[in-house]
Amino acid sequence: MGFLSGLSAVLAFRTIPTTILITVIYAAVFSTLLVTDQLPSVPKHTLGLDFQQTYRDLHEVAARPHPFNSHANVLVRSYILNRVKDIASSYDHVSVDFDLSSNASWASGLLSTNPYAVYYESDNVLVKVEGSDKEYQESGGLLLSAHWDSVSTAPGATDDGMGVVTLMSMVKYFAENRPSRTVVFNINNGEEDGLNGAHVFMEHPWVNITDTFLNLEGAAAGGRPLLFRTTSRAPLASWSTSRPHANVITGDAFSRGVIRSGTDYSVYEEAGLKGLDFAFYRGRSRYHTKYDSIPGMSDDKSKNALWAMMEGTLSSSLMLANDVKGKTRTESIGQGSEPVYFDLFGAIMIVFTFQTLWIVNIILLTVGPVILLMLVYFEHIIRVTSRIRSGYYRAANGDVHRESFVARASAEIKYFLKSFWVWSKFWTALLLGVGFQMLLVVGYAKLNPFVIHTHFWLVFVSALSLAYLTTVLALTFPLTKHAVVPAPEQQKLSVLLHQYALTWALLVYTTSVLTLGGTYFITAWNAVVLLGAVLACVEGMAGARGYEDEEEIERRYVRGVHYDAVGTAENGHQDSENGHERVGVIEETEPTEITPLIAQHGRPTPSGEEQGAIGWWIAQLLVVVPLPVILVSHIAVILLLAMNQTLIDGASPFGVYGAVSMIALLIVLPIAPFSMNMHRWLNGTIFIIFILSTLYTYVAFPFSQETPLKVYFAQSVDLDTSRVVTALTGPHQFLSTAIIPRFPSAFDQALNCTDAPDKLGLQTCKWEVGDAFVPSPGRSKRHYGQGPTSSLEKWVTTSITRTGSNSARIKVRGLNTRSCTLQFSGKRVKSFHLSGDGGKGLQGGSEVPEDGLEQIRLWSRDWEKEFEVDVDFAGSEDEKAKGRVSCGWAEYESATVGGGRTGGKIPSLEEVLLFLPEWAVVTKSSAALFDAGWEFEV
Repeated sequence: MGFLSGLSAVLAFRTIPTTILITVIYAAVFSTLLVTDQLPSVPKHTLGLDFQQTYRDLHEVAARPHPFNSHANVLVRSYILNRVKDIASSYDHVSVDFDLSSNASWASGLLSTNPYAVYYESDNVLVKVEGSDKEYQESGGLLLSAHWDSVSTAPGATDDGMGVVTLMSMVKYFAENRPSRTVVFNINNGEEDGLNGAHVFMEHPWVNITDTFLNLEGAAAGGRPLLFRTTSRAPLASWSTSRPHANVITGDAFSRGVIRSGTDYSVYEEAGLKGLDFAFYRGRSRYHTKYDSIPGMSDDKSKNALWAMMEGTLSSSLMLANDVKGKTRTESIGQGSEPVYFDLFGAIMIVFTFQTLWIVNIILLTVGPVILLMLVYFEHIIRVTSRIRSGYYRAANGDVHRESFVARASAEIKYFLKSFWVWSKFWTALLLGVGFQMLLVVGYAKLNPFVIHTHFWLVFVSALSLAYLTTVLALTFPLTKHAVVPAPEQQKLSVLLHQYALTWALLVYTTSVLTLGGTYFITAWNAVVLLGAVLACVEGMAGARGYEDEEEIERRYVRGVHYDAVGTAENGHQDSENGHERVGVIEETEPTEITPLIAQHGRPTPSGEEQGAIGWWIAQLLVVVPLPVILVSHIAVILLLAMNQTLIDGASPFGVYGAVSMIALLIVLPIAPFSMNMHRWLNGTIFIIFILSTLYTYVAFPFSQETPLKVYFAQSVDLDTSRVVTALTGPHQFLSTAIIPRFPSAFDQALNCTDAPDKLGLQTCKWEVGDAFVPSPGRSKRHYGQGPTSSLEKWVTTSITRTGSNSARIKVRGLNTRSCTLQFSGKRVKSFHLSGDGGKGLQGGSEVPEDGLEQIRLWSRDWEKEFEVDVDFAGSEDEKAKGRVSCGWAEYESATVGGGRTGGKIPSLEEVLLFLPEWAVVTKSSAALFDAGWEFEV
């Protein structure tokens, strides 16, 4: 093998080199991404934080479920209060305020589509570490926030136990390492029931000290925490952890309402503070269940997750609390100042403004097409000139004169179809890709919609392999009669130009219509495709090999002249290993009357040998492929791990699988200009992978003990009739057939199953239970009846009196509870106030909706408080007001083992915990696990 032949085998744009390089790039990107996405181990030196003490604190905070309306919640509060008081006792610049005086009322709600109002009394634990710089002791401070309450069905190790113990460790750290700016800690209560602790903190004077915040949250159950969102660019300057994990796409999802849940961040942002939301987001199936616990994670996973939150909090807090120059406070002003940010492999954060992105987009949209059109024109002129000099058109014209009309017409049609296919094959591949992905999505949604819950990587592999097959096979067709790709460089340029047109159109849409920072990858993709197309045009102008098809090569030689391949010492022999004849120098045979005067010599491409220029394609591939694949793959990891278990929360399967398919296409499309040279063995392998992964995921059972199905529990007691009804919400495919029939209380009972009102695609089934399953609020300090059924009427005491033609006073007290609710039907409430709230009215910025309120939620810091509420009704004075007065409870026996037990029982929930299949787990449906109430009319 000669030097050029060997070099071509390795570096030319041919099948094997192209396949190897593309495979290496994708393998490198995917493997690096998966490795760097793992949680780091806890280091020996923990940067001045006492990790071991923090981990012990977590065992106390997350020992058992401790919702606001439980005595276990009081135990956790006492532990936190004692710990921070112990720290503060040694430092004069640290003070603690156990806030038992603030209260607040506000209207509407972040988590409900129905209008409601909340009254809440604070028992937040507040800590202030006074800054060393006098200028920033009473203003310009930092707020660190987390909530200690859990939901009633989970110990809350990650939601939000890790956030709370991280703040406790930061109290000690800043006590020992006094910051320049004052730091206020809001370790609050009641977040799970409506962000109540953050709302009431806005009534405390310490809120006026702060202008920046960092909120710690758990929106899932462990894994690598993510910077959820940021209010603006300035606080992002503090996000310099050793392993940053952040992407603006999650902030876009919140701002566009794709993510419907809320965190305390929302309250602080509405109050005008600037800051960050740092949260766990993976493992939604374990979120708000018994598995959100230290035993629910392996020892290493719980420690590593805790350390990830501690490290990120420390890094950001240090900069926010010691920034005397105002770098983290100085904001860009004006339209487009919103930040665009993302991390790369957990190693570096990229941050710029949306205005910068917009300017780059405009430049690319205007300058890019002009440059490319000029280069395409010059490349075409140079190629035509080259053909004229080579006699291509003379030979072609000579052929035409000798051919019949039918042959010429046939040739013209063939040429037109060939040219049309070359210029349409990219769009055909794109349409095929989109079409087949839609079929795949429909297949999953109809046949096995929940399979992504457990087998999300296989679903992604299925979509990714399908995207590869539709792209590669369409762009490879047709091969020549020798099974090689004709004119590969010319096809590469053609696909690059069409891919540029696609990215340009996408860039127009994202710049003028979508206007989201999360579309930064489109900008990057357009830029690299532009550069790749420029290089391809230059390659064509340089006359690189591979821009000619077989017909053009043949027409270099004179029709009727016979040419022989003369063997040379180097390559004129038969290769004994592969059996292919080596073709040497081309020479004419004996001259005839049509033989050219000058002898013809050359080294054309033998039949069946691949063409392809050396080197050019490598530069183009390295420009066009890696960056878009890296950027989209980062987004893919976040979306897959955040969305795969949201179907059990009511997300649409078409939305979830559609997002996976779209991401798969975006990851594969960058290889389109080079895909015609992918090896058929690789294509066959990926085809087999697609078939196996798709068939398996179409039939696999979607749940497991590690990734269980969540069902939502609620129970209601009608005090007017003493009827007790249990309700479970979940997928109709499993709820009424595979789950409820397991429960003894449902044996021989009539099930009433309807569509869940607040969870799309889910079903709520209700059935009445007997005396053995009647819940109990537990004992009370007032010593109400002990039995669960003998004193039902004493669970909720209420009185309702008219105070005017369209107003009333409602009093309500619940046994052994801190929570009651007023529900109105027909006439709504246009205003209200509570006795003892100081006449403050609604919190600033909060207004009763024009149509009035359907519900008022009442929360007290004290047990068995009597709420006295004056309400004014909207509507006609002659119309009677109707509704329901109820109180709720959240304590049950298995949740109070070791502390907080007052006799509260929910036998139906214990039954669910006992008889659920191992692949399912229960969570709460609302703040109260069971409620009891009276209907009223006034």
